[in-house]
Amino acid sequence: MNYKNLIIFFFTILFLLGACTFSSNATQAVSPTSNPPANPLVTETATQPPLSGGGGQGSTQAATQPPLSGGNEPSASKPDIQKTFPLPPDSQITQPDDSGSTDSSGSFTIQSQSSPDAVNKFYAAALPALGWTLRYTDANFTGGVKQYWKKDNIYLFLDIGFDQGQLTIHCQYNLVEAQAAQKLPQDFPLPAQAEMVSASESSWEFYIPQDYTDVTNFYKQQMAALNWKPVQGAGAGGGAGQGSCGGDCGGSPSFPAGAMPTATVDLRPENDLPFTMPDGNVIDLSITPHTNGTILYVDLTLNNVASAGLPQDVPIYPGATAQIITPGSAEFLVKADMNTIEQFYIGQLKTAGWAPDGNPMEASGTYIQDWIKGDQKITVMLVPSDSNTMLMIECPTCNH
Repeated sequence: MNYKNLIIFFFTILFLLGACTFSSNATQAVSPTSNPPANPLVTETATQPPLSGGGGQGSTQAATQPPLSGGNEPSASKPDIQKTFPLPPDSQITQPDDSGSTDSSGSFTIQSQSSPDAVNKFYAAALPALGWTLRYTDANFTGGVKQYWKKDNIYLFLDIGFDQGQLTIHCQYNLVEAQAAQKLPQDFPLPAQAEMVSASESSWEFYIPQDYTDVTNFYKQQMAALNWKPVQGAGAGGGAGQGSCGGDCGGSPSFPAGAMPTATVDLRPENDLPFTMPDGNVIDLSITPHTNGTILYVDLTLNNVASAGLPQDVPIYPGATAQIITPGSAEFLVKADMNTIEQFYIGQLKTAGWAPDGNPMEASGTYIQDWIKGDQKITVMLVPSDSNTMLMIECPTCNH
C-alpha cells in the first residue's frame, strides 16, 4: 500500500471509528475558515464605505493575546439569524438554513425580484436597525456587491449578485468564540484594531484597518524581536492580478439591467510570511491588501509532538517519526511490526495506571484500543504500512 492510499485508508478508519466510539471528540485539522473570506484583490466600488480607521497609517503597537475588537464577547449558542433576518421587497428564502443547532456557522439563500442597488440600500438601512454594524464592502464579479457585517461576536457575509439571471443573496454567518484567541501561539502579536473574523483549531482570519505594507513591516519587526525565524525561500507574491476569479474572468461579463459596477482587480500581491517558532512549529501569515485595510490569515502547522497536548504518561514508541500533529492527536511512522508496538503500549499504559476501555477493534489488519484513566481517555490505533506501521494516539478528553 503506497503512502497516499494509506493516508486515505487511515482517515477512513478514523471516520468509521468516530461514528462508533468517539465521534463527539474526534480531532481533525479543519479548513482555515468557515466563513468565505473577503475578496481581497478587489478595489472597492460599492456605495458603502469601508470600516473607518484604515487611513494607510499603520500602528506599531502590538497586542499580545489581545482583547480583540471582534470575537471577544462571551461565547454563546448558535444564533438563529434566519428567523429575524429582514427580506427586501419581492424576495423570499429559497434555501433555508438547515445546519445543526450546535454549529457555530450557517447559511441560507434569498432570491429577489429587486435590483442589486435596491437590495444594497435596503440592507444598509435595515440591518443597522437590528444592531448590525457594517465592517466593509466589496464589489463582486456577479453584478452586485459583498457586504460584511458584525453584531456582538457574529460575522455576517452577504453576497448580492446574479445567479443564472436571477438576483440572489447568499447569506453566511459565523459565530467567533471568545476563547478562539487563546489558541493562538503564545506571545503571538497583533496590530492595534485587529478584528478576528473567523477561527478554527489551527487557523485564524483577521480584518485590520491598516495598510497592508504597514502590517507586513509590523510582523517582520515583531517576529525578529521574538526570535521567530523566517522560512527560507518564502516571501511576497502569489496574488498579483488574479482577483476572485483567479486571473481568468472570462472577459467582460453580461448582467441584467440594474447590475452594480463590475469589480476591478487590485494588482498588489499578497505577502506570504512563514516563520519557524522556537518550539519547531511553523506559523504562516498571508497578509492581503484590501483597499486601505488588510486581511490577515494565520495558519499554524504543528511539528512539535508536545504541541499535541497528550497526557505526559503516554509514551511515544522509541524511534517513531512524527507525520501529522494536531491538537489532541499525533500520527507516527514506526519501523516495527504491529504486534511489537501493541505489546509495548499494553505494558507501558498498564504500568502508568491506564486500563483498557472495552475490547480492541481489529479489522483488515488495523488495531484500535481505547484506554481510560480517571476522567481521561486515549485511543491507540495501529495500521500496517508496507514493512512499517502507522501509529496514531488520540486524546479526545485533552484540552486543545
